[in-house]
Amino acid sequence: MIGPLAVAVMVVALAYAVLALVSAALNRLPGTLQVGGAALVELLALVQLVTAIVQLVLGERPAEFGTFLAYLVVSVLVMPVAVLWAASERNRWSSVVLGVGGLVVVVLVLRMQQVWTGA
Repeated sequence: MIGPLAVAVMVVALAYAVLALVSAALNRLPGTLQVGGAALVELLALVQLVTAIVQLVLGERPAEFGTFLAYLVVSVLVMPVAVLWAASERNRWSSVVLGVGGLVVVVLVLRMQQVWTGA
């Protein structure tokens, strides 16, 4: 995995999570800023997916392939599921769901880094 890309995904996802959770604390519904932020996190997760696939095709392998693959797939699915869930229930908890989705992406990417390096 490319370290700087993983760091970028984690920083953006963490900033997004803070934004969403502050919005929830202020009792605000998710708006276009939160949906746009979720789209940015998803875009970075997709870039990471493509990058990881290219590295796997080129012969690089993580220490635990199955675990890495599971984290990779889930990291791409988290934000769309969070956005759909938030859209189905439009209240302050929708912002919490989006914030938790961002935090989950951070943890998944961190674990992918650890699994890739064998740490």
